[in-house]
Amino acid sequence: MAKIAFILLCHKDPDAIIKQAQSLTAVGDCMAIHFDASAPQAEYDRICTALEGNPNVTFARRVKCGWGAWSLVQATLNALGAATDAFARATHFYMLSGDCMAIKSAEYAHDFLDRREVDYI
Repeated sequence: MAKIAFILLCHKDPDAIIKQAQSLTAVGDCMAIHFDASAPQAEYDRICTALEGNPNVTFARRVKCGWGAWSLVQATLNALGAATDAFARATHFYMLSGDCMAIKSAEYAHDFLDRREVDYI
């Protein structure tokens, strides 16, 4: 059975990030969040406080990111590392940006992944 670990790279809109994390983890999936270190600390703290009781959310070590720069790769690696450390039972990793929103239900995604013995990139 598929267990998705969402990898979320974001830098703004704490309310949307909180809602997205709550929505995507509501069915038992998990999420590792990298919130750009260039963003205000108060926004990051707000996200952490809102999600601190959710065992399916973890946070990656923050780095300052530049558009199209190596720092985005480092942020991705940090989030993947946080996800693999916190969610060893994850079978799939799904990368999102803070501006993404799922257009298919979790049930659809799980059914799709469970019916196929393949990896997707």
